[in-house]
Amino acid sequence: MSDYSYKYPSNVQLNKGHKHTDDFITKKYILPMLRDPHKLQELIDEHRANPVGKAANRNHGVIQHSQDLQTVLDKLRRASKEGGFVSVCLKLHEDYRIGITTGVRGEPVHILEDSYSSEEACEHAIFLKRIKRLLNEYSGD
Repeated sequence: MSDYSYKYPSNVQLNKGHKHTDDFITKKYILPMLRDPHKLQELIDEHRANPVGKAANRNHGVIQHSQDLQTVLDKLRRASKEGGFVSVCLKLHEDYRIGITTGVRGEPVHILEDSYSSEEACEHAIFLKRIKRLLNEYSGD
């Protein structure tokens, strides 16, 4: 009996089913919104106004964004953790920076120089960087 399965990983081990499904969803639903200048500006404006969503209240028990923005945010959050962006607080209420992760638990993040005065401003800058990265990744499609 051969040891084939150990020499060559299967499609399941490579997570190809998820990758192909995610790629389909991105091309079918996400990219049309991001490539439409008017829709993209709407999403950016909504996110800038409320980067972390509306707080829960009596009428709505969950944090909410519009359906389109939530769809885009869900896609951006599914991205690889290697080279991912995180918000780093260096001085509470004064200095927030963007960190870039290595994708390996326990390894330090690389902190960028740009400083933001609030967590919301930092989160919005991360949102813009993620959109730019996604559009560059699919620029040939």
